[in-house]
Amino acid sequence: MNIWIFNHYAVGPNSSGITRHYDLAKELVKLGHNVRIFASSFNHQKRKEEQLYPSKTKVIKKEYEGVVFYWIKTPPYYKNDFKRVLNMIAYSIIAYNFAVKKTNEKPDYVIGSLMHPLAAIIGLKVAEKYNAKFIFEERDLWPQSLIDLGKVSAKNPLVFLLDKLESYLYKKADKIILLFKDAIQYVKSKGVEESKILYLPNGVDIRRYGPVRANLPKEIDERLEHLKGKFVAIYTGAHGLANNLDIILDSARLLKDNHNIHFLLVGDGPEKKRLLNIKEKFRLENVTFIDSVPKEYIPSILEKADVGLLPLKNSPVFKWGISPNKLYDYMAASLPIILLCNINEPTIINSESGIIIKENFAKNLSEELVRLSNQKDLVNKLGSNGRSYLEKFHTWSILAKKFDKELR
Repeated sequence: MNIWIFNHYAVGPNSSGITRHYDLAKELVKLGHNVRIFASSFNHQKRKEEQLYPSKTKVIKKEYEGVVFYWIKTPPYYKNDFKRVLNMIAYSIIAYNFAVKKTNEKPDYVIGSLMHPLAAIIGLKVAEKYNAKFIFEERDLWPQSLIDLGKVSAKNPLVFLLDKLESYLYKKADKIILLFKDAIQYVKSKGVEESKILYLPNGVDIRRYGPVRANLPKEIDERLEHLKGKFVAIYTGAHGLANNLDIILDSARLLKDNHNIHFLLVGDGPEKKRLLNIKEKFRLENVTFIDSVPKEYIPSILEKADVGLLPLKNSPVFKWGISPNKLYDYMAASLPIILLCNINEPTIINSESGIIIKENFAKNLSEELVRLSNQKDLVNKLGSNGRSYLEKFHTWSILAKKFDKELR
């Protein structure tokens, strides 16, 4: 079957960002499907253009391991202002026009992924144009997540419009994909039959964590040389408000005189400059920051760590569940997980792969790291539990077969 995916922020190999659709697509290709991904080539995390376009060209076609990407040229932006809105609009117009006029192909299924509403809408419209099945992938519960995160009031007119749009997409979709298991109850509360809902969380391309791994560039390897012999607590991913990374720096301040424990933060985001200033202000020699790296390098970096950190802002939005890529990356690397948020995360609980800290985050994190640094057997046990659980439930091979079964 021909499957088209519209995800503005999808990334391919040798890039940094969320590889969900690329990893899923590779496995679907192995199962006999043809997969096309329509994505912007302006990387959202790095705020950088990643493709070279010939003059006046708006779309480039490239293939990676059987997965075809249509890279859409969009205008750059560097913060969440009107330029980012222009970027979204440009992606939507160019992707839609190219899909319906210039592909010389016809989809059987079209996935519209709600990283922002326009991508889901064009997915629906392309599906209608070709009389294909439409799959609505709701990555965030818009507008509920905006309300729960305190970004808008429940009485804001925008909330009313997004609520109507959400209901419209639910109605029009042949299938609704959710990344959070508890969100099934949310969607059902909107009058949707459960048979229409597919829970498809994030996962890991387990091959990246095999015996043969991508070698780190020399400059990164040299920057991490000082970590040898230390107990390393790592965080990988976005540096934004919702990620609550101040917890890590507060804990580092408490452990400033402990020369055995070190914190490593990998990634980028709007909060990174402020966090670097805090590191300098308090002279936190036990904290190392490095920039975002391609996904292929993550396993080699995680190999240098002893425990994976997952801090989140306490927010009602997380009552529906979480499915961050870093959680499964940590499990694949056999790292114990420390979740810092007032929620009961079922993956960590069911796999017995980590610790959940719900209050006094910096103090309790400091104490847990000291405890774990002195209990190597416990660290190995938690890490092994996570890896075993991941291999049973969260590899992209397993998740792709589940998706394939739904399609057939």
